[in-house]
Formats: sequence, structure tokens, C-alpha cells
Amino acid sequence: MSKQNINELYDFIVIGSGFGGSVSAMRLAQKGYSVAILEAGKRWRNNDFPKSNWDLRRYFWMPLLRCFGPQAVTLLKGVMVLRGFGVGGGSLIYANTLMKPARDVFNDPRWPKGHEWDKELSPFFDEARRMLGVVPNEKLFAAEHALHAVGKRLGVENTFHPTEVGVFFGEPDKEVDDPYFFGNGPKRVGCNHCGGCMVGCRYRAKNTLDYNYLYFAEKWGAVIFPETAATRILPRAVNGGTTWYEVETSKPTSWFGYKNTFKARNVIIAAGVLGSVELLLKNRDVYRTLTGISSKLGFFVRTNGESLLGSTSFDRKKNYSEGIAIGAAIHPDPETKIEAVRYPNGSGAMRLLSVPLTPDGSRFTRPLKLILRMLIKLPRMLRLCFVRDWARSTVILLVMQSVDRQMRLKLGGWFGFWPGIRGFATDRPIPSFLPVAQRAAVILACEMGGEPQNVISEVLLGTPATAHILGGCVIGDGRESGVIDTKHEVFGHKGLYVCDGSVIPCNLGVNPSLTISTLAERFATQFPLRAGFSEEEYKNRLTFLAN
Repeated sequence: MSKQNINELYDFIVIGSGFGGSVSAMRLAQKGYSVAILEAGKRWRNNDFPKSNWDLRRYFWMPLLRCFGPQAVTLLKGVMVLRGFGVGGGSLIYANTLMKPARDVFNDPRWPKGHEWDKELSPFFDEARRMLGVVPNEKLFAAEHALHAVGKRLGVENTFHPTEVGVFFGEPDKEVDDPYFFGNGPKRVGCNHCGGCMVGCRYRAKNTLDYNYLYFAEKWGAVIFPETAATRILPRAVNGGTTWYEVETSKPTSWFGYKNTFKARNVIIAAGVLGSVELLLKNRDVYRTLTGISSKLGFFVRTNGESLLGSTSFDRKKNYSEGIAIGAAIHPDPETKIEAVRYPNGSGAMRLLSVPLTPDGSRFTRPLKLILRMLIKLPRMLRLCFVRDWARSTVILLVMQSVDRQMRLKLGGWFGFWPGIRGFATDRPIPSFLPVAQRAAVILACEMGGEPQNVISEVLLGTPATAHILGGCVIGDGRESGVIDTKHEVFGHKGLYVCDGSVIPCNLGVNPSLTISTLAERFATQFPLRAGFSEEEYKNRLTFLAN
């Protein structure tokens, strides 16, 4: 990190390098703007990822315990959130799944009026799919066959389909020149179906953001500052109007912080739902540097209607870890989608978050039912504990629903100290028990010859878990309905934008990464070429991506 780069007045500072931040940064750099990307997590090369998620210090993000891996697990009041850290954000450890929501999602009245959202976003979906290399999953393995059997038992076998994913399905383990951008991108290696997508792809087969959007953003001058977390945003005014912003930062991977200050004419906040909401809440309510932000900040937070369940097989001959992270899906009803998820051999750390499948109940009775169930089925519970390779023997079910349930995020802390983000339920609380999900898990266990499981937060705390939290800085018609306008600008703060999953105003019912990328593609089109940047050079840069 050079002092010259820190002290430069950038055209844009992008806070966060996930799908919203990476897309925005590349498109702005492509138009000649100077861009700084601030990322709290570390920079990961393919060989840096842990071989197993039991390598806790390299896999989990827990700075207080000196763990700086790409996977964070955050427990809030009302929800447990899995999210990514590092240059590339959630793309480093997400399940590659890139699917467009149903048309009805964009007809939801919570989207701002005056736009035909499905029609308006359609070309941006196409561009995001091309940039991320979206293709149908090519191979089905044991986990997909088990899910197919679940669909058959539920009477929805006809809905079974391979997922659309961002994976390079070339010849396994063979390195080739860039297959996506006419040789202008980085070299890639064909997927060997090791199942390691969510631990971090060590083979350069997964289309993470550092192989597309971030790669070209840097090629065109954007500067990435890893291990740099934004803490305060200060508008600086000349003659009564905001002309630029200062962004104060700290280094989360150091005990001492190493604070720096960056300056830019515009700031794009793209730190994910928890990161973006907390940053704005602190600057509005604690530091009071961004007063006047909508009172709806932190409201309308959704979990994509998710529940996490699964089954562990007692058949040692079966290997459920072969394939890509999510290879297929079924649709038990129009509002529900179920995907089969896997981890690679030896990566069973997530078993620490699992408990035996437990019937519904209150926050007090459901844990008691768990204890009773474990006592009644003690021999099977002991057998489950001694499954040698949990990942090899387990299929996780990711259940998503487009049913509207929501919560709110706000600041809290111990006795007023160390304020941080926390959640609480609204009058339409997010359920921790989905009957269709429970039925699917029971059927899956029967098919696998194993034992069904819930995620621990759902049973012990009555708290749903999600890897796809949405909302909190939602797009709206005005302050009374949202935090940002249809151009992603924060109401009342010129030059301050939000562009990540926090802007989405409703449940999508599918993995949200493609939708976030699409909204970022649309967002970036509002900016013209930078003054003095030639049209010819811009066209030359376009040919790098599509001859």
C-alpha cells in the first residue's frame, strides 16, 4: 500500500469487493475513473485457501481470535448469518449458483414504482451472466441423485433441474488460456468436481470475482486495499455543498489498527448487508457524520426465506462430496426451492452447527424436544457422532422461499460500549421451522440411510440461519419507503451510494449473487465517461471483454 495511493483524491471509493462492489469498480474504471477498493478481508490466491475447513484459523473470519479466513458466521438476535470476507467478497466461498429470480419477484410492490423492473433489468442479467461465465451444471453425482429421489417422493420430480453456475467445466485439472474474454483474462483450470467450492477453490475452476470483474478493474487502474475496513465517512463541504468525502479506515487483521484516511469525490458502500447497514448506522447515530439518512435504515431485512437442514449417511461406501457445491434443485411448491449442498472430503467443520432434526416448538419447548429425541435415539446419536468424515457422508439442504417475512437491524452493545449490529424481529418474524423443509430432510435421510439434522440456531435459539441476507438499505420511492433512490444514491447525501444485497427490497427465492451483480451493472450505466477519457480507449476496453 503506497502513501501516494492513500493520499490521492479518487473519483470513487468502493467499500467492499463482493458482487456489488466489484461490478461497480470495474465499470467505473472502464470509463476512466480513478477507483480505490477498500476490503476488510485478506487477499486470497488459489493456493492460499485451506485444504479443509477444520483449519479454523485460515477458514473462519473471527478477528478477536486471530482467525482471518474467508468465512464469517455472525449470530444476531433473530438470525444467524453466513457471509464472506476477502478480496472477492462472498464469491470466494459461495456455492457458484447464479440464477435469475422468477418474474413475479420483480412485480412485488416493494420495488419503486415507475419502472418495469423485469424488463429493465433483463439486458443487465444477460451481461452479468456473460461476465460470470454462467452455464448449467454438467455432471450429477450422489447428492443430486438423492435430491432427485426427494423430489420424486414429494411428487415434484418434474421440477428437478441442474443449477446454473459460474464454473469452468473444461478438461479436469488442465490449465488453458482464458476461455471467457478472448484470452485477455487469467488462465483457468478445468473443474475436477472435488466439492471444495465453499472452502475456496484451489484449482482456478471457480469463477470468483478476482478472475473477471476485479481482474479487469485492476487492469484498468483500480487499486485494491485489502485488510482495510472503513469506519467513518465524513462529507467535506466547500461553499456549503459536499464536494468530496473522507473515509477513515482501520486494519482489522492488526491489534493496533493502523488507521488511514482515503479521499474521494464519490463513495459506493458495498460491504454486504451487515457491513453496509452497520457502517451507515454508526455514521448516522454514533459519529453523526451522516445525519439525515432515512429512518428506514436497517428496516426490511430478509433472509431469502431460508432454512438449513440435511442428512448424514451411515453408509461408508457412499461419497456425497463429489461434484460442485450445489449441483441441482427442486421446487416443492411455487414459493419454495430446495438445493443440495456439499462440502469436500475432510471438511466437516460445519457439523459443529448441526443437531438432530427436531419438531417445531417454542424457544423453550423445542430444545427440550431435542434432548428427548437424543435420549430416545441414543444409539443412532452416538453413531452419528462417530461418523468419520462428516462432509463425505452429508448432504445439506438449502431451502429458500419467496414468502415475505422481515426483521430489523439496529445498533446495540454491552452497557452502551462497543456498539455493533444486532437484529430483532418485526410483527412478521422470520420462522425457524419450515414444514416443507423438515419433510424434505426426513425423506432425504430415508434415501441416504442416515439421520436428518437441523442447524443448531433454529432448534436452540428459535433463530433461522441464512447465507443470503437481504435488505436494510432498500431502494425506494422516497425516504418513507427506502434509504436510496433508483440511482442507488442515499437520500440527502449527494455522491454517496449503496450497491449490494442490502438494496434489494424483497425475498428473491433464489441465490442472490446474480441479481446483485445485475443491479450493479445497471447502477454503473448512469455515469458517463470521465472527462478527458477518450471514446476510442473506452471502446478498446470493451473489446477486451467481448470482441
